[in-house]
Amino acid sequence: MCALSSTSSPASELSLMYASLEDVAQDLDTVIQSRSSQGEWTWEAADEQEQEGWTDFVHDPSSKATIFGLTGKVQVMHGVYLSFSLRSGSHAHETGKCHGAVVNVSAPTLAPNQVSKLKKALIDRSREWEQEGIETLFLFDLLTTAQEFTADLADSGQLTDASQEPELPSSETNSVSQIELYRALFWSHHLKAPSKLKDFNNWCPELGIWGIVRVGYPGYLLFEGESSAVEEMVRRVKGLQWHALQLRVETKWVLQKQKEVEQRSLLKHALLSCPLAKDHPNNVVVGDGKVRTGCHVIESLGELVKRMRECGLDEEEIEGALGIRMSSASAR
Repeated sequence: MCALSSTSSPASELSLMYASLEDVAQDLDTVIQSRSSQGEWTWEAADEQEQEGWTDFVHDPSSKATIFGLTGKVQVMHGVYLSFSLRSGSHAHETGKCHGAVVNVSAPTLAPNQVSKLKKALIDRSREWEQEGIETLFLFDLLTTAQEFTADLADSGQLTDASQEPELPSSETNSVSQIELYRALFWSHHLKAPSKLKDFNNWCPELGIWGIVRVGYPGYLLFEGESSAVEEMVRRVKGLQWHALQLRVETKWVLQKQKEVEQRSLLKHALLSCPLAKDHPNNVVVGDGKVRTGCHVIESLGELVKRMRECGLDEEEIEGALGIRMSSASAR
């Protein structure tokens, strides 16, 4: 029997150990079947062929399907997800070998303290498995726990309205005086595949962050927003396991609440204050007053440099991201 391990910090990932790949496939199949009617399970595959291989593995774990990098996520409720990643060492179909996986929480629609409580609830539940003799269906059990947790939040009136953009509940805005923001700049050897752009077009609005992507050779990824949301994006980008990818520049800062934002969400104010929000195509005035984040795709390197300068990024940060020495003529 494989031992189960979990992290002690509610802010950390949860590690699982399965006795066999058959147990992994059974757990995933149970979760997928339980959410299939709502379409709330999605593979985070690089292309359709990889997704088909992972699906074949779930249906028949004895098949020769390649499962290296297997990653997917299940929606607990609007804006709340559990992501599942099979560790890289689990790609071999070997007997008598434990297979590790990692579960993470992404919940941009919940307040930070609620996210911490949800993660703690999942870790506490995982520590009960050995006592209760639970040796499989770990992800399904965590999904059930997460559903119960969010249902309790809804019953107690603590849950953010699912129709709203990610923001702190109004009951907490007066007690929150600051918010941490984070900007991450990636370099990639190349970025051309439409499937990769589709991921970013979906993830940016889901997580409530601003994205700017330069396609071509090389490719560049710029993400900015609330710190935990950008950290989740960084985790997902790294999870794509591209062969040539570097997180070149990271910038974090704290925005203090000002008196003039008493009547509006602090997170909304913070998102609108982000440098990458300036002239972003998704940053438009809408009738419902919501902040609409998204991904802006750029093809020209010169246009990217110009865009970064217009956003107010300093030359040192731009040079660090691009990996080249800039001059005043570089923007042309």
